[in-house]
Amino acid sequence: MPELTVIAKAKAKPGREGDLERELRAIVGPTHAESGCLRYTLHRSLEDPALFITIERWVSKEAIDKHFGAPHIQSLLSKAADLLTGLPEITVFQMLQEGQGEKSRI
Repeated sequence: MPELTVIAKAKAKPGREGDLERELRAIVGPTHAESGCLRYTLHRSLEDPALFITIERWVSKEAIDKHFGAPHIQSLLSKAADLLTGLPEITVFQMLQEGQGEKSRI
């Protein structure tokens, strides 16, 4: 099976933007250390500073499932009700290869 891309979107409650950013930044290092993680990047919207996304690349669905069970992710999810306006929106995609080289890969 080809590598998978995950896009996770979360919106901070008013006044909690800095707290959410801090929590999201804290999981980047431990996520990068996971064996199935190929890429994991954190982004903040220029139009809405309360909106964050991660763009992720994983070796398999099993690696994604293991990631969601990891202690650093479970800790973040336990704080979601206090930090987020609602549940995070998480979508898994299969990349469709087109083109050549690094420009066609996230």
